[in-house]
Amino acid sequence: MKTSINHLTSFLFVCMLCFAATANAQGYGVYGQSESWSFFDEGSGREMTILTDTTKNDRFLYQTDPMWTPDGQYLLFRSSSRGKNTNNTEKGKWPPTQLYFIEVATGRIIQATDGDNTGSGFLANKSNKMFLNRRVDEKWNLYVIDLDQFFADVHNNKVKKHEKYEKFIGTFPDDMGRPGGYCISSDDKWAYITVERNGTPEEIERMNKNAFLPESNQPVKIKPTLSGIRKMNLETGKVEKVCDVEFKVGHIQSSRFRPEEIVFCNETGGDAFQRMWYVKSDGTDLKPLYKETPLDWVTHETFASEDFVYFNVLGYQPRLRKQAHGIFRINLRNDDVDVLGQVETGTAEHPDRNMLGGMGFWHCNATRDNKWATGDTFAGNVWVINIMTGEKHLIATNCKMRPDHAQPFFSPDGTKLCFQTGRFSNGKRLNLVMVDLKSLQR
Repeated sequence: MKTSINHLTSFLFVCMLCFAATANAQGYGVYGQSESWSFFDEGSGREMTILTDTTKNDRFLYQTDPMWTPDGQYLLFRSSSRGKNTNNTEKGKWPPTQLYFIEVATGRIIQATDGDNTGSGFLANKSNKMFLNRRVDEKWNLYVIDLDQFFADVHNNKVKKHEKYEKFIGTFPDDMGRPGGYCISSDDKWAYITVERNGTPEEIERMNKNAFLPESNQPVKIKPTLSGIRKMNLETGKVEKVCDVEFKVGHIQSSRFRPEEIVFCNETGGDAFQRMWYVKSDGTDLKPLYKETPLDWVTHETFASEDFVYFNVLGYQPRLRKQAHGIFRINLRNDDVDVLGQVETGTAEHPDRNMLGGMGFWHCNATRDNKWATGDTFAGNVWVINIMTGEKHLIATNCKMRPDHAQPFFSPDGTKLCFQTGRFSNGKRLNLVMVDLKSLQR
């Protein structure tokens, strides 16, 4: 069903039809019907494709993770309301989060994982494979799925049980720390894995002494933790140490061009003395990335292109607007910094400064050729910036930024922009959205 809709009442009617057609879980490895429809955003004047109906609890992965298969045919997302009820708790049954693909050409949806211990998925960079971690007997195991074989069986209606597609790689050893998030190197040879670890009394003392103290009106959301990075060989399963640090590692990501380069953050849940960090996979060259001043609130760094990391310097508080803020980028080869721009600098106290209100950018991303940047704002709008000319283009409005943020990202070829929006459920659930940018880029 592909319908052009300009009013919320019409949209709700479509949702009812979608809900009736998709009320039952579609099942693992089975095509679900397309839920796509077109929407004209009157605030931006742009047409966009809504990929999922609003009756489901769907989300994209985090914006730093690849979500397009290398061949560009499938788009990955996760959902906690599409699978079967397989988890039992004292409060009853509830469906586990599973991973799904949207077949871009048709809009059809395919459930790509199954079972009640599904962890995080990460797409390979060179081939149609997906890595997946699972907790088995309290152990962290990593597997790889051959997506070409899986999709072929889906097309032929001959899908086997999910275990048949998951090739075991290795188990994370207990003596290397407690594993958390991970990413895959651009040559698909290594998984870089964050860990929390035990340490010496001296390390713990230094960690507590150097812990970030936020402004008096800001809570401490995430306490410091001794942590580090490990790497697993994706052929042998062997795990080696990359580095140890005395803060909580978050948002680990690897360059899509240079497999030895890793960027991560000091995760506090808010501001930090020094947010961004860089290290090579052999543990060398560990260093701060973009040395911050006391007024820099750095967040949501993105390893988008070969030579640049993009990030936001927030300006949503009056004290933060006393110096440059907005979308920045840093050159990894010479540490040069560019300020790419800011929008919606009106504040809650003075909304008339800008007709859209808001307090500037929150998340950011960029195309791999450094021609376009994108960001969402505190007001829930999505923009793209022409990096060569500085022109800013409003793409979407009223995304609500709940129950999660828009977190826009580009397709690998830079011609499409994807994000999520709570607009159509008044912030209760998310719709996944795709916008064609070809007309804008001519």
